[in-house]
Amino acid sequence: MEIPEPEPGVESDFPRGRARRAVAIIGVALLALGITAVAYLHPSFGLTQRNAVRSIPGASSSYSLAAVDFVDPTTGWVVADFDDGDFQVMRTEDAGHSWTRELSGPSGGQSVFLKFFDGVTGYFALTGPRPILYRTFDGGLTWEADPALNPAAYALSWSFPDAAHGWLLVRGARSNRLYRTPDGGSTWLDLGTPVPLPDQAYRVSFAGAASGWIDSLSAGPYLYHSSDLGRTWTKAVLPPPAAGWPRTGQYLVAAQPTVLTGVVASVVNFAPPSGRSASGGTILVYPPLTVRTFDGGSPVTYVYGTSIDSMAGAGLAAPGAGASVQVPNEVELGSLDDGATWSTLQLPSSGGAIGYANPLDWWWLGQGSWARSSDGGATWTSPRNIGVPLALPGSLQVLDGQHAWFAAVAGSRSLLESTADGGVHWEMVILPQMSGRITP
Repeated sequence: MEIPEPEPGVESDFPRGRARRAVAIIGVALLALGITAVAYLHPSFGLTQRNAVRSIPGASSSYSLAAVDFVDPTTGWVVADFDDGDFQVMRTEDAGHSWTRELSGPSGGQSVFLKFFDGVTGYFALTGPRPILYRTFDGGLTWEADPALNPAAYALSWSFPDAAHGWLLVRGARSNRLYRTPDGGSTWLDLGTPVPLPDQAYRVSFAGAASGWIDSLSAGPYLYHSSDLGRTWTKAVLPPPAAGWPRTGQYLVAAQPTVLTGVVASVVNFAPPSGRSASGGTILVYPPLTVRTFDGGSPVTYVYGTSIDSMAGAGLAAPGAGASVQVPNEVELGSLDDGATWSTLQLPSSGGAIGYANPLDWWWLGQGSWARSSDGGATWTSPRNIGVPLALPGSLQVLDGQHAWFAAVAGSRSLLESTADGGVHWEMVILPQMSGRITP
């Protein structure tokens, strides 16, 4: 079963058939068709012209923002995820007043990875089957598509702290495996399984070329940390809260690097299930945190949001995609020295979005409210009313002490908000109405 490759805009010689994301394994015979070769993708394939994206009369606006990334106050990219299963990568050079469509194709509802390192170099990828990394070195005018690993692989998480060094976590038969690229995705090195069974790795995050963290389902309250490019992983023991750590159950332990050697950890414990009562739960997957328990003797699945979901770099969470119910019994810890020491954090509120200008200067945006921390999230100013919509978790990107962006939704319309005076005033930009699938 085949569907077109992501359509970057101008006719490409890259093979256009691809298996739907619901199909996890694709015949290796496709390799013989040249899938492993790098193909140059140009952004006008399927477009009548490559102009600014404008609102299209009668077009569907049923899309949400899957990623937002700005490199300066005026230049940035967003990924629109349409209800029909397509995505579009768009660029602005005038602070969101006009947009250019640069890459489009089927997403299958999978989460996305988007990272620009400057105004010209950026990477885009989807999670799910048949991982492919899309790279641009001219700000999105053209894109290279480089398949990673093999068509049977299933990507769980991507991480690129710079344009050369990257990590890819893939689903394994019993334990998930980690791969590293030293050359921007041209080659991948098998690093094996980063965590031993029965623990399971869910997400990889590298703050720099050396220091990395693994989000995991673990038997205890500890984090997996690497300081040698992911070759080896050690357990970072986390200090207990005042009441101590529970001695039984499953732990979700997630980490999000902030800036330089800063990192935040979230620890969630679910007691072991007791028969068919609701006294415990079983963690199924992350992210988002999905837990199976019982309600009145019947099995039920809950999707929770965590503090990590609110933080810049952890991925953008759309409304209803895991951030609507805050997880119970969560402990948040912060470190400014790459995990050598930890302190307990008290965030202003559950939900909203958190960003950071430097290791100590943090911002929080909730429903119409803004707060700031000058000590890495340990203490916060009293929330101040600034009259902005609720920021999507993970969308707040603080460029410096004066400039920041975040994404939100008003009714059925996606929008961006920006500030140029340190959060005192905010400007709203409504994104254009568009249709999902682009046809010539």
